[in-house]
Amino acid sequence: MATVNCRTLEWLYSLILLATVLLSWGYVIYATRIAAKWHLKEMYPTQTENI
Repeated sequence: MATVNCRTLEWLYSLILLATVLLSWGYVIYATRIAAKWHLKEMYPTQTENI
């Protein structure tokens, strides 16, 4: 197995952490949009036909 520099390993871990954070925030934003649409359709069914 090849040796990996400590700085390279830290950079890789930081990149994986950043990707995880961005994916989780993307999921939160998407789920919030879906919940808001559902709530609006429930409250105003006639005005939200084209949403």
